[in-house]
Amino acid sequence: MNTINITYVTPNQNDATTRIEFTAKFQGTNDNVSGSINVSNDDITNAYHEATASDPYAGHKALVASKLADEFKQVNQH
Repeated sequence: MNTINITYVTPNQNDATTRIEFTAKFQGTNDNVSGSINVSNDDITNAYHEATASDPYAGHKALVASKLADEFKQVNQH
């Protein structure tokens, strides 16, 4: 199973965004990709609401996956 691990969640008080640092592991190739994204505070608030008892970062992981998918869609359109 491919996985996303959340490394840090850092609020930025200057522009109402939050930086999420992550590592994604791809099972098929055993590759790891690390990076960070900036999301709106509304996005991060919604992510916290998706936390579960077994995975407090479940919403954050879904948010990172969604943002990465959106970025790849933009790249393929050019």
